[in-house]
Amino acid sequence: MIQASVIDKDSILYLVRNFEDFEKDKAIKSGLRSAVNLFRVKGRRNLRVRLLHHGKQTNHLMNSFTNRVKRNKLGALAGFDRPGGNHSHLVDRGTKRRYTKSGAYRGIMPGNQFWTDAEHTEGNRAMQAVYEGTQKAVQRINSRR
Repeated sequence: MIQASVIDKDSILYLVRNFEDFEKDKAIKSGLRSAVNLFRVKGRRNLRVRLLHHGKQTNHLMNSFTNRVKRNKLGALAGFDRPGGNHSHLVDRGTKRRYTKSGAYRGIMPGNQFWTDAEHTEGNRAMQAVYEGTQKAVQRINSRR
């Protein structure tokens, strides 16, 4: 899972300074949702490109991409639903040589870094998306008043 912390928290709080608590949370969560969606889209695109030439696939991992905005705390998560995405960390990071208890060799899986690369390439855009998404939510709330 990718977790992004808001570095430029003051500028976001400045946008929602005149709102009640529930309106603040709603506006900030809207911004977080748009940022986490960037990670989900980029991760899925990376995975599709890197698994293109591997033959038969069940698409469990591809169909398990999800994002979630936390209810009680301000935060958002991008990751995988279970049970379809249980093996996402193995596909992303790979494995070392694996042996059973009886000593039988079970192979090695090189990681393809689809999720790690999405985190690195979309990090700055996600911070901007939090700000822009919050700004749009603030404008929507103000237009309803």
